[in-house]
Amino acid sequence: MRRKRKGQRPTRRVVSAGGVVLKGDPPEVLVVSLRGGRVVTLPKGQVEPGERYPETAVREVREETGVEASVLAPLGRVRYYFTVHEPEGPVTVSKEVHYFLMRYLGGIPRPQLTEVENAFFLPASEALERLSYPNEREMLKRALLRLRPRAKKG
Repeated sequence: MRRKRKGQRPTRRVVSAGGVVLKGDPPEVLVVSLRGGRVVTLPKGQVEPGERYPETAVREVREETGVEASVLAPLGRVRYYFTVHEPEGPVTVSKEVHYFLMRYLGGIPRPQLTEVENAFFLPASEALERLSYPNEREMLKRALLRLRPRAKKG
């Protein structure tokens, strides 16, 4: 935690990694839902000490969804801010998420109920509409653009 400046709330930095897991043709994307299904998001989670971002993405996809996937390429990173209310008062969290294009290897989606409520595949076109956050819709668009050239080569 950084030192609090006069008139400024404390801040905390969090670094996470996650994936856009695609399978099939036409592609389906793996998503998780929270808050009674009102929030649909990509699987992601915090980087553990000594872990590289791609390792975190693979681990978090497996832990949150039960699905095995491998990293194909980095897609980029996003940063956003939110406030958490702790007993000492509000804290601003700066969260940076590194996203990866991932290939589905196997497994049936099953949610890690301590983290998410549901895990499932959606057609990519539907996921572009249902993902709750614009930055995640952008990562899905990037993944689909990267997937197209691969599909045409094979």
